[in-house]
Amino acid sequence: MSSVEILEWVLKRVSKGEKVALVTIVGKEGSGPRDIGTMMAVSADGSVMGTIGGGEVENIVVKEAVSALREGRSKRVKVALRPENVPENAIKTRMICGGILEAFINVIQPTPRVIIVGAGHVGKPVADIGNLLKYHVIVLDRDSELASHERYPYAERIVGDVVSEVEKLELREADVVVVTYGEPEVDYQVLKKLLLKGFKGHVWALCSKRRAIWMIERLKQEGINVDEFKDRIHAPAGLDIGSDTPEEIAVSIWAEILCEARKCSKPVRSLGVLHGPA
Repeated sequence: MSSVEILEWVLKRVSKGEKVALVTIVGKEGSGPRDIGTMMAVSADGSVMGTIGGGEVENIVVKEAVSALREGRSKRVKVALRPENVPENAIKTRMICGGILEAFINVIQPTPRVIIVGAGHVGKPVADIGNLLKYHVIVLDRDSELASHERYPYAERIVGDVVSEVEKLELREADVVVVTYGEPEVDYQVLKKLLLKGFKGHVWALCSKRRAIWMIERLKQEGINVDEFKDRIHAPAGLDIGSDTPEEIAVSIWAEILCEARKCSKPVRSLGVLHGPA
């Protein structure tokens, strides 16, 4: 199989919103099944395109690639093609080739998407920041003037009943959804629709603590197992940075989005050397 075919497979998967690991042999000592530069692609479900030699070594690297996809981080893997005299940083095998193979597992991420339900005074700066951060921005609102090209020249705009439009969306686990609509019943119905659709990503809902409690309790009353989603529902949205204006609120929301994406520690600490432990 050619490198072009492997890369085309990767491109096709990534264009559908999937993460893919592109594995390349970058080092080889002694005897081994394939040469430096050989490529193989691995998807999150373990599907493989191409080969780096098959057998035990390939099985090990595929498992490492799936792990890297789960963690969202590229890495190097060194595999000893022998059971003895194995370097400390290498994975041993039962193989008898005798050499050592090093592979770079490059995790290729699709362009992240932020879906903003509500194109009003908070939705606008949330979208603007998302665009600056190179997210693909999708804006939903029933008001065509709010969700206009003039206000969102960089965004994919969907005008209509937002609950119905959310139902139509093909959502990905990596998607970020921010609900800034501002009407309690609409906000609730959007949140409910996302949960009933089985959305696996994170949802940020702009609301007061009182409204957040009301929505959560209502979901429970309607038979929805909120515990299953509690780590992915952020309501009220954002980190507590004393934000007041729409722009400041948008910054607080994006600070929390990035914190979740980077798996940062909480509570979030200052980077200043004089303001906390080094």
